[in-house]
Amino acid sequence: MGQKSSALRAKEAFLTLYQAGEFAPGSRIPSEMDMATRLGVSRETWRKALALLRSDGLLVSKHGSGTYLLEQPRRIVNDLAQLQSMSKMIAAAGIEEKESHVVGSVGRASADVTRFFEAPADEEFFILERIRHADCGIISASIGYLPQKYTQELMEQMPPSLFRYLEETHGIRISRALTELFIPAADDPLRIKLQLPEGRDAFGFRQYHYDSRGNPLLYSLDYLRSDLFHFTIMRTRP
Repeated sequence: MGQKSSALRAKEAFLTLYQAGEFAPGSRIPSEMDMATRLGVSRETWRKALALLRSDGLLVSKHGSGTYLLEQPRRIVNDLAQLQSMSKMIAAAGIEEKESHVVGSVGRASADVTRFFEAPADEEFFILERIRHADCGIISASIGYLPQKYTQELMEQMPPSLFRYLEETHGIRISRALTELFIPAADDPLRIKLQLPEGRDAFGFRQYHYDSRGNPLLYSLDYLRSDLFHFTIMRTRP
C-alpha cells in the first residue's frame, strides 16, 4: 500500500495549523528552521513542503524578506488535482457533515460500469448508495460500484469512507482516478434525490478509480450542490 511522502505530510500538518488559525492571511510565517522544528521534520523536508504550498497558491516568498501567506489564496482547499474521498471534500468545503443515509445492494450495472471493469454484461456488482446530510439539508448523493470480491464485510456494516475501507480491510489504495465533470439532467434519478432548494443546481463527478497497479477498483457517480461546493485546479503552461 502506497504511503504519503514526508513533504506531503508536512504540508498537510501546516494546513491543519493554518485552518486552526495559527497563521493569519498576509502574515510572515516562521523561518525554515523554526517551522521544521515545530513540525518535527528536517529542514530539507520542510523546503519541499514549502514548494508544494507555493504551487498551491497559498504562500509567496519575497526575496530578502521571507515567506508570507497570501491575503486571499489563489486556490481553495478543494483542489481538483488532489484525489480525495467525499468525506474530505465535504470537510474542506467547511461543511459539518451529519449522519448519512446509506443503502447497499447487489445487482447489475450500466454498460459504462461493465466496460470500466471489463466485465460481462450480466455480472453483478456491490452497489453502495449514500445520501449525505448537513444542517442545510442534503448536500450530496452518490452511488458507487465495486466488484463483489471486495465487499463481503460491507454487508454487515457500511463504512463512512470507501477509500478507507479498501485500505484498512484489503490493503488496497485508490491511487488515481479519471474524473469527468458534468451537469446532471433535471430528471436524473440521483439528482432528484438531492432535493435541491428552488433555484439551486448541482454538478456531477463521474469517476473511474484505479489502484496503484492500474487495476479498475471503483466506479462512482457523485452529485453535489453547486451552491455549497467550489473547486479549483491550477493549470501550468508548458
